[in-house]
Amino acid sequence: MSEPRPVMCTLTAADLKDRSGAWQKLWASGLLHRERVAGGIRLLADPGAAGALAELIELERECCKWIDYQADGSAVTLTAEGEGEAVLAEMFGPA
Repeated sequence: MSEPRPVMCTLTAADLKDRSGAWQKLWASGLLHRERVAGGIRLLADPGAAGALAELIELERECCKWIDYQADGSAVTLTAEGEGEAVLAEMFGPA
């Protein structure tokens, strides 16, 4: 078994603020839903939000390499080992 990847984000404070704002805007649209899954969380986008979700996930892939991403149409499952699972639940958990 391999060691879990360190949970870290490579964004600057300013970039993190911008990214957080983009996620908040998407959540506020009411077109994004979430559910807990083993090891993380699954994000489900209504048709009007699928493109925005895909764009944000591509950005997250660059800065949060500790997350495993599994895309399936308008849904994305984000999982991580160790403490990463709890961090995902906090990042994308119920508002």
